[in-house]
Amino acid sequence: MMKSLSLQFKLNLIITLLLLGLLLTWAVSVIKNAREDVLAEVDSSTNLVMHLLDAEIAHYMTDFGWLNPNEKGQTNLFRLDELTNIRHLKVDFFDMRGHLRESNRSSRMAHAGEDPPTWFVRLLDISSVLNEPKRKNIILNGRFIGELVITPDPSFELREIWDDTSGLLAIVGLFGLSVLLFVYWTVRATFKPVKQIIHGLNQIERGEYQSRLPGFEQIELSEISDKFNSMASTLEQSIRNNHRLTQQIIHLQEEERKKLARDLHDEIGQYLTAVHVDASALVAAKKLSVARESAQAIAQITRQMMVTIQDILARLRPRVLDELGLSLALAELIHHWHDRNRGIMVVNAISNHLSQHDEAVSVTIYRILQECLTNISKHAAATRVTIEVTEGEQGLYLMVEDDGRGFDTSVQSRGYGLAGMQERVEGLMGSMNITSAAGQGTRIEVRFHTTEAFQKAVT
Repeated sequence: MMKSLSLQFKLNLIITLLLLGLLLTWAVSVIKNAREDVLAEVDSSTNLVMHLLDAEIAHYMTDFGWLNPNEKGQTNLFRLDELTNIRHLKVDFFDMRGHLRESNRSSRMAHAGEDPPTWFVRLLDISSVLNEPKRKNIILNGRFIGELVITPDPSFELREIWDDTSGLLAIVGLFGLSVLLFVYWTVRATFKPVKQIIHGLNQIERGEYQSRLPGFEQIELSEISDKFNSMASTLEQSIRNNHRLTQQIIHLQEEERKKLARDLHDEIGQYLTAVHVDASALVAAKKLSVARESAQAIAQITRQMMVTIQDILARLRPRVLDELGLSLALAELIHHWHDRNRGIMVVNAISNHLSQHDEAVSVTIYRILQECLTNISKHAAATRVTIEVTEGEQGLYLMVEDDGRGFDTSVQSRGYGLAGMQERVEGLMGSMNITSAAGQGTRIEVRFHTTEAFQKAVT
């Protein structure tokens, strides 16, 4: 059940229960002390009265003036009606026949104010103790003359304690309520950024990548806000790049189709037209020499067509990868590129023992090196190029470095060559790193992990 509750509600619940526990413990302690005070006060008053009455009895043993009747013609042994200040006790004197002769009930000080609530009296739990009156037989000169009955009356003390405790309970209750309101407000203010973070994540989930979080005052939440905004910016930029790359791929496909159609029309079409003309001449030839010339022309045109078709196929797919393997295909690519760029020194370090990788990885390595060499010849103005292709336990490694003019990697390139290379590598779970600066050349490193190394890195 607790799992279904929010963290904010759990914190409020836990703090409320702790505070209520503290208040309850304090209330129990207050009631316990109040009970002890009432019992101590009543017991003290009882003992005091008993001593006073004992002294009075001792006096009567030597002075028989008490036998004189008062103004009403009655004989008052203890003058209990004069005990007006004894608030916590009811003192009665019964004669030997059990008749009430004296009492302080009528002369006791009356109390003002309201009685304490019943629940408070029940919590004190003093009824069983106070309901037992103390009795003392009065014997003078060996003669039993009556019985003194002292009954505790804690009503005055209960009212005083209730007056003090109720005010204290009200103050503590108000304090506890204030603490709870403050805690509720603090927890709510603390968790307010969490709702904003969840709202931001929901916007990202809906594809609203322009969503950003505000800066928070708390250090931890401020770091989360910064990371979230950085992640959203990267994701938004990545989505834009993907859209641009998709458009560029479509554009390149259309360009490639146009170029292929143009090649077929301009070259193959002309060759076929020439073959058709020579074939017609061959059919119409009446002399063997003329027929031989037409046949030779057809053979020559056919050889040119074969070369042209091979060039077209090479552009569509590097067939040398299938025929020679990755090492020799890369070496042939570098060799042909160097033939066209004699002014650039090439340092080639390609391992001769590259294993047979996945076809997609081999084609990607070949295309990336092809793109790098094209960029160097077009933009770098380099004099030296270093190429390294090795294979180790971690996987396949490609490095292309030049000493050309370089570029600022923090500035987004308008071209799609580097973005396309990045997409190719990441699409095969590889990694690509570009190091460059203006005037300091460019270094591109590509790594493709082996299946075992990739699983180990992931775990």
